[in-house]
Amino acid sequence: MRHVIAAVPALLLIACGGGGSGGGGGGGGDTVSFQPGQWETTIQVTSMNMPGMPKGMAAPTPPPTTVRNCLTAEQARQPSADFLTGSAGSGCRSENFSMANGRISGTVQCDAQGTTMRSTMDGQYTATSYEMNMQTQTQAQGQNVDMEVRATARRIGDCPSG
Repeated sequence: MRHVIAAVPALLLIACGGGGSGGGGGGGGDTVSFQPGQWETTIQVTSMNMPGMPKGMAAPTPPPTTVRNCLTAEQARQPSADFLTGSAGSGCRSENFSMANGRISGTVQCDAQGTTMRSTMDGQYTATSYEMNMQTQTQAQGQNVDMEVRATARRIGDCPSG
């Protein structure tokens, strides 16, 4: 069980490996594009439940994780769920993803190396920041983990050159 707990932050950022098929920016209404540049995202698990834990014992929540990624001008015009979840790679797809009128909502599912993670997100955004809450269910190595996760992000400057 300890291995599953230790893997949770990595699952949020790595198992959900981007490249998904559900596009971005849909939903109509007044859309606000993100400003291109370097973005910093902090992901914090606010609660965790692991069925089968002894009564009275709570699953420890991992410390917050911060990642940085560069958002190109093209990506900024139509950001995807992959950018919002901090993922990079392959194995994820988004469903019913919408970014309009300052609101973000949708679901991302990632399948990688025997791990399945499904996360439903709901939040708000501006051109230079976003914050959202995610309800996440992960199945790995025969264990189920339910988490509530908070993600906050802000544009911190231009992308590094080179």
